[in-house]
Amino acid sequence: MPHFEKIEYKPIPVRDLLLEMKNLSELMIDLAYSAALFNDKELAEDVLELEERVDTLAYFLDMTVMIAARDAKDAEALVGVSTVAAAADKISDAAADIAAIVTQNIGVHPIVGEIFERVEERLTRAKVAKESVLIGKSIGELDLAARMGVDIIAICRNKDWIINPKETEHIQDGDTLITRGAPIGAREFKALTEGKAIDARETAMVGRRQKQFEEIVDRFVELKDTSELMMDLAYSSLLLNSKELAEEVQRLEEYVDKLHTEFELLVLSSSFKKEEAKGFLGLIRLGVVTEKIADAAAEIAEVVLRGIEPHPILKMTIEEAEETVTFVSVAENSPLANKTLRDAKIPKETGMWVLAIRRGDKCIRPRPESKIEVGDVLIASGYAGGEEDLKKLASP
Repeated sequence: MPHFEKIEYKPIPVRDLLLEMKNLSELMIDLAYSAALFNDKELAEDVLELEERVDTLAYFLDMTVMIAARDAKDAEALVGVSTVAAAADKISDAAADIAAIVTQNIGVHPIVGEIFERVEERLTRAKVAKESVLIGKSIGELDLAARMGVDIIAICRNKDWIINPKETEHIQDGDTLITRGAPIGAREFKALTEGKAIDARETAMVGRRQKQFEEIVDRFVELKDTSELMMDLAYSSLLLNSKELAEEVQRLEEYVDKLHTEFELLVLSSSFKKEEAKGFLGLIRLGVVTEKIADAAAEIAEVVLRGIEPHPILKMTIEEAEETVTFVSVAENSPLANKTLRDAKIPKETGMWVLAIRRGDKCIRPRPESKIEVGDVLIASGYAGGEEDLKKLASP
């Protein structure tokens, strides 16, 4: 039975409430996927506790917005804030749904491990060995986002979890680290953590399974990546007040609906054994979560499409969030000019991910082979630490 905190009005700034809701909901999704991947009940329970925190913040924000709205004009200005807060709350609920797969002993099929090998941002778990060179070093000192394109999102130390550790946190022998980031960088970091030499063979894809499972994996990878791309594009549309980006989110929402139906049909029609039924139920529920995230992103984009001027609080919240959205213009002397995204290796160099390329009046969804041109505006997402690195790279 969940414990509900008694709600009494507190004068907390809307920006602080919204910022914490955004940061927590995004962290929860990462932790929830980690809990499912590692079947970690303690981590799943942490996610459920965080959901209660986000629910409480949502109540405080609703009360604060009600008090702030003195007339129709105020209400119109603040409706965007309420919509974004509601979307963050829905994302936290989606994370709790993933955690429930673990706490209810449903579990997920072993092919989920292969799924996480293929997603653009990989979640990796590694235990710090006695011979690791990382022991005694602070997270800030390691500068992982810039060097490897990965970030430590949680530390398990003596069965206690440090969620979203600070840069001053020092790594200790026996710590279990959960990182998120580029697959190549994640494998490199795992090798350093475990005190092993980097084996090129570890970067190869895990052996292929039968064709049916391959299709399930491919569909879910696209579902997960697309729903998370939609969230970043939705926040970008608010930051830039861009109808074009908001329309792209709406188009992707229709695409995710279609993709999700195909995914469910594939899972249900696959030849799984009776003892695998729970694992496949877990897969189906993961698919439902991706659609919930996509729906939340579409609701955020709708604020822009309805012609509501994004409140300054929204822009400040996005800019100050731990995972931020930024846009940079590619100068003539930039080393990025005339390179493909694959060759530019922006995630490895900066820890930022290019979400879209604005070229003149057009908005391009990037592909690895997309060429970066002088004058392009790169819309990117990532941790604030990599923002300056990207700006220097784009405009030396």
